[in-house]
Amino acid sequence: MRSGLAAKPGKRSQVDAREFARLVEDHEAHLAGRGASRVLPRFIVAQGMDCDGRQLAQIDFTGSDLGGTSFVGADLRGATFRDANLSRCDLRDAVLTGADLRGSRFAGAKMTGAVLDGANLSAATLCLTDENNNLLRTPLGAQIAGAKLDGAVFDESMAFGIDFSNCSLRGAKFRQANLRHALFLDANLDGAELRGARLGGARFDGAILTGVKVDRASLAPAAIRGCVLDVTAVAMGKLADIREQIDRAGVWVRTNGEGGAPAVLDGYDLRPANSEFAKRPLAASSMRGAIAVGVSFAGAVLVASNFEGADLRGADFTGADLRGCSFKNAKLAHANFKGANVSPLPLADGRKRSVNFEGATLDGTGLVQMV
Repeated sequence: MRSGLAAKPGKRSQVDAREFARLVEDHEAHLAGRGASRVLPRFIVAQGMDCDGRQLAQIDFTGSDLGGTSFVGADLRGATFRDANLSRCDLRDAVLTGADLRGSRFAGAKMTGAVLDGANLSAATLCLTDENNNLLRTPLGAQIAGAKLDGAVFDESMAFGIDFSNCSLRGAKFRQANLRHALFLDANLDGAELRGARLGGARFDGAILTGVKVDRASLAPAAIRGCVLDVTAVAMGKLADIREQIDRAGVWVRTNGEGGAPAVLDGYDLRPANSEFAKRPLAASSMRGAIAVGVSFAGAVLVASNFEGADLRGADFTGADLRGCSFKNAKLAHANFKGANVSPLPLADGRKRSVNFEGATLDGTGLVQMV
């Protein structure tokens, strides 16, 4: 296996910790172009190993039993785990973009904070099953809440009772999947495909269902109560008012308060103005309780603005000046804060006002360790 050979399909080879460490080291050397042969650790048994933070892009663990192995923060982009046993694996904060996970088993796996954009989990089993492959509704299924799964494929997967709360599942495909009693609380399912999925008992409280053919998914009105749906004609009718508020705020900033006024957009659906906030001077604006899912505030000056209780899931704050802002109780799952200034705002009396994230949802933002 260290020379690019694989075990014969269907027959697994036991690998001890020392040999497994050499496999990992050889793969990293191959990726770095240090002359090592490509490693194909297919059909191996290597339970309880340590791969935290390792560089394992494109590795091929087809058919392997890796139960209980830790991959925390590992780079597994484009890796192949087809028909592998990943039960009880720790995949927190791992990057599995484009990974082939078809037919794999994830019971008890920890996947919080993992990135699985474009991963293929067709026919994967995320829930616990008994010896007869009967589905069991227990807390021992995959712990995937808060993960990023945009464009992931879950066709014909078994996700009975799995908690997808606060996950980003934009464009994900769940065709013919078993999602009975699954939880999608506050999940972003923009453009997701649910055709043929079994959804009995599933809950979507507060989920984003824009672009989802709700009628084809056979979701009862009660099941989508409180969800964010497509922009209404009423919201579109307020676009001119939003633009006027943005322009007025710009005047207020440029004249140092002698003209214009801070924007007051409390409770507005800001999606019709989508990218019109980017790079604008909007200091001291109030957008409490606003719906701003996916809205771009990239490069905007939002010093001392109030976003309390706002829905900012998937919003873009790249390079924005957010000093002194309040995001108290805001929904911020998977919002982009890359390069944003979230340092305290110096006040005239010598004090400093920190950015307030109290009660905010921060899954997928990278801000959890900062607040």
